[in-house]
Amino acid sequence: MSTLELTVQATIAMILLVDPFIRAIFFRLMTEHEPERRREYVRRIMLTVTIALGGAALVGREVLDLIGIDLGAFGLAGGLVLALMGFEMLFGGQQPRAQGGASAHAEPALESAEGSIVVPYAIPFMAGPGAITTVITIASTGSGWSGPVAALIAVGITVALIPVGHLLLVNKMNMTPQTMSIMTRFGGLFVATIGVQLMLGGIKSYFGIT
Repeated sequence: MSTLELTVQATIAMILLVDPFIRAIFFRLMTEHEPERRREYVRRIMLTVTIALGGAALVGREVLDLIGIDLGAFGLAGGLVLALMGFEMLFGGQQPRAQGGASAHAEPALESAEGSIVVPYAIPFMAGPGAITTVITIASTGSGWSGPVAALIAVGITVALIPVGHLLLVNKMNMTPQTMSIMTRFGGLFVATIGVQLMLGGIKSYFGIT
């Protein structure tokens, strides 16, 4: 497989896994009370995703083996965090405490995504175990530097699309409070489902279940 073909396949896989467009809906929900900070948060997300996936492309497998971190355990822990956050959104119809601290529901002024942008939003919601595993696999494919180069290009293109979804598309969304509540519940179900999938995938990976 040529470097070009590998790059195209890697880019498609990264865009589908990181999903910088659809997940912008949840970014909108998280930052509803502080739209003026969205650009700041997007820069932080881009930096985090770049470091996580770019690092995985270059030295991912070696680093994980060196410090003894198993992707299965990472998936299980990250999935649990997402699942709990999603269930709170689903049953409460409002932003989870994980996104604004324990007092987020009591004091609207304190509802902030400050503590949730890096974890669990950027990691593992966007750059999750699936994306990390895929990047490591792509980087290990091909001969010489063709794999790492293809993986890095794919990561770069995907990261460049994050502001398109998270800033341009988000700013075009006009939703009433009722619509926001419905979207929050639907988003909670989606987030919880992703979390459970990550947990199941982590268990299967950790115990070698096929």
